Amino acid sequence: MSSRPRVTYRSTVLGDSEAFFGDFDTWSTRLALEELLDEALDLPEIAGGLKREELRAEEARQAILASVSALAKVRMERERAQRAPGRPPSWDLALEEVGLLAGVGVLVAGYFTVLQLAWPAMPLGFQAFGLLGLACVITLSAGRIVRRFPVLFVRDKGRLAGTVPHPDLVALGDRRDHALREIVLPELRAYIQDHRRTFDSTDLTFAEPDPQDEEPGHDLVHTAAVRRLRRIVDRADSVAIALAGSRGAGKTTSIRSLEQGLLSQAGQAAPLVVVGSAPAAYEARDFVLHLHALLCKAVLAAIPPGRTRTADQVRWWTVLGRTAWRLLSHALKVCVALVAVWLLWGGSVQQAASELAAFGGDILHGRLTPGQVWSGLPVRRLLAAGVLTAVLVRESYGVLRVLLSPLLYLIARWGEADLNRLQRITRQQLDRIRFLQTYTTGWSGKLSMPLRGEAGRTWSTQRAEQQLTHPEVVDKFREFAELAAACLAAEDVAGRVVIAIDELDKIGEPEKAHQFINDVKGVFDVPGCLFFVSVSDDAVLGFEQRGLGVRDAFDSAFSEMVRLEPFTLDESRLWVALRLRGISEQFCYLAHCLSGGLPRDLKRCAVEMVDLANESYRPSLETVARTLVTAELAGKTRAFTATAATLERSPELVALTTDLLGVPGTEAPGELAGLAARLVRADGEDTAAPISDLRWHSGCFVLFCATVLEIFDDTLTGDRLGPGLHRLAVVRRRMAMHPRQAWDDLAEFRKERGLT
Repeated sequence: MSSRPRVTYRSTVLGDSEAFFGDFDTWSTRLALEELLDEALDLPEIAGGLKREELRAEEARQAILASVSALAKVRMERERAQRAPGRPPSWDLALEEVGLLAGVGVLVAGYFTVLQLAWPAMPLGFQAFGLLGLACVITLSAGRIVRRFPVLFVRDKGRLAGTVPHPDLVALGDRRDHALREIVLPELRAYIQDHRRTFDSTDLTFAEPDPQDEEPGHDLVHTAAVRRLRRIVDRADSVAIALAGSRGAGKTTSIRSLEQGLLSQAGQAAPLVVVGSAPAAYEARDFVLHLHALLCKAVLAAIPPGRTRTADQVRWWTVLGRTAWRLLSHALKVCVALVAVWLLWGGSVQQAASELAAFGGDILHGRLTPGQVWSGLPVRRLLAAGVLTAVLVRESYGVLRVLLSPLLYLIARWGEADLNRLQRITRQQLDRIRFLQTYTTGWSGKLSMPLRGEAGRTWSTQRAEQQLTHPEVVDKFREFAELAAACLAAEDVAGRVVIAIDELDKIGEPEKAHQFINDVKGVFDVPGCLFFVSVSDDAVLGFEQRGLGVRDAFDSAFSEMVRLEPFTLDESRLWVALRLRGISEQFCYLAHCLSGGLPRDLKRCAVEMVDLANESYRPSLETVARTLVTAELAGKTRAFTATAATLERSPELVALTTDLLGVPGTEAPGELAGLAARLVRADGEDTAAPISDLRWHSGCFVLFCATVLEIFDDTLTGDRLGPGLHRLAVVRRRMAMHPRQAWDDLAEFRKERGLT
């Protein structure tokens, strides 16, 4: 995260004396919201978003301050913070403030009294220094009081820049970070999204963003599922979460966002994320060993090299030699200083030493006052005394630091002991997983007898470590995961350990997938570890069609299930606009309708648009739509034809294949709509079920493509864009599982739009 100077905004709440005396509760709530806003506006994500959309931060600030819903949510958080256990009562806080004021008053009065008593005997230089010290004490005391009680020193036209209210006025306590993350940041994101710039054009133009100017996570779309994942990561300690959603809904992207720390609390270390793909050939023991090895590698990679020291780096003689060299250096400096003092003082070495010793004794015992020293010694000897004092103070401090360096080194080594131990254990665990260790020890000898006889004996012992059973493997994994999570969190290396199992639908047989969930849940519920298992809706539907209680298995294995829904229309528009700056709304709507709101397909559409823009200059909306639809039709037609080739040959199948082969050569939207109608009308009661399903799937898709071509042409202006087009994306998602219902929805949409 790049560092930037903090912007100071003028408070509109602290100076509102009328609101302060009229309704203190509302005034303090608005003050808390204002403080959170000032902090949020300084975050790179919000500052960058405002800059990209050319929005003023002050206008965003005033808009959120005027939000009734945001004010009500902050008030709820303040009430929860006040009811939090362990919070001191209000009279304790009042006594603390009174004690602070009394301490500041005693400090100022005491300094002034001492200065007044010593003033007559002080030389001019000391008097000037005393006045300067008095001014500093008064300034620091006044600043302390203002920071603790700013409202007493603020007026409508006289606010000091940078004044920060006391935390007791904000009264959020431990709920401050939660209020910032769950209330203020979503409000600001919604403001940026509602006020972002939109472009109306049927020509494909955009500006690719410069990666060097972007902050990590600037293009993350904060959907409801993302916000829920963020809350789970912040509050949960050891839970297992199922990530459900259709293929391409962003389950893997969510896991990678966790790995990058984009879903973690601001200021906290990113979690240590371990991602393991579910095996196609399932074996419980081997998979747990695989997860164990992945966790070991991730732990070794996460430990910073500078935080640990290997055995060959720990040499005490190096530390002692460095200490001796530094002591010698300080001794040489003292010798040089003593020579300079002797030259300034004058006389022989013995005489100078005795006079300086006597002079120092008189100073320490109070027999000489500062005035007598100033008036009784010549300038050269005053300089010599000053040099000697400065050198002794400085070198004494340096020698003390050198002598304490071995102790500080030992303390640092103690601080690194946990990470060293974790690193050593991790390597041992990894070696144990990789290899079957074999140790062979033995001895042999020969004894020659007098009559040339020989006697000999050979003895050897072989010890091989036996393979661990599945329960033992699970116990070893849980023990190491708990140790790693506790150590990494204590040393602030990682926020927590997140273990993700991706692509559960890769297990082909539903029975094995069901058994996989039951076997893997043995590694769950490890303190400090979060477990995510992603599974597609298609796989869950396939399991349920086989009669397996997968949802029952989910309910028993997982604490929560988070569904990743496809993007809404606004989320898709925002996703495209963040990656292709300056693109018009027509192309954002086109990408959303063709992709159905699935992030993976949305990305493919965006990539194809970029390729088209690179091949031709400012391609029109109709050209882009036709190119994308033609590619979709070609791919789907090949899939439909391949599926038809697997069915039993019949006259109905031959007619269906003939119609499918005619799809790629049909370009006009009207002809495609007619072909789709023929595909569906040919479905009779005596048609075989596989052929009937294929006709409905292919006919619905062809009609969908015809509708897209008719809607997204060069006459489509911005006033014709609206939420109604989202129905095309719904049809795109629905036709895979319910083609007949998707056909009816599509026919109704075409009727409302006047399409024949």
